[in-house]
Amino acid sequence: MATSKVTLSWGKPKIEVKKLGSSPGEWQSFATPVEGTTQLSTTQGNKMEAKIEGGENEAVKYKKNTYQLVFNVRQAPERTDPIVDADGIVEDEYSIRVTPENAKALGILIDRASVNVQKTYDVEGGLIKVYTCDVLVAETGDAVKIQVISPEE
Repeated sequence: MATSKVTLSWGKPKIEVKKLGSSPGEWQSFATPVEGTTQLSTTQGNKMEAKIEGGENEAVKYKKNTYQLVFNVRQAPERTDPIVDADGIVEDEYSIRVTPENAKALGILIDRASVNVQKTYDVEGGLIKVYTCDVLVAETGDAVKIQVISPEE
């Protein structure tokens, strides 16, 4: 039995952000993230249970999931990060897109996120900024869109 080729979303990602608000910006790229640090995590929505006598569930419903994108970027004098913070606080909201190494694979599009920045340092890794992006409700569709990322988006 022959297997068909599968286009996976792994490898070195390209992370870009676009400032939202009254003076929206253009897509700007981050330097390549530190290896193994780019991660989208999901927190399952709260579970609601309709119990009946005897403790059985008559119905179960979940609230919407929440999402967080985290990635680390090593700092260097030659690099300018597209997000500016003051002691971790970022005033603006951003759209974020993560394009996998193979641009034909599925990527991540986040229409709206709140960002926090943490600065870390150690002698092996150097100065690193940890970007934590909490995904906010989108105007349309899912908060996190899984799709092939088009440069025109």
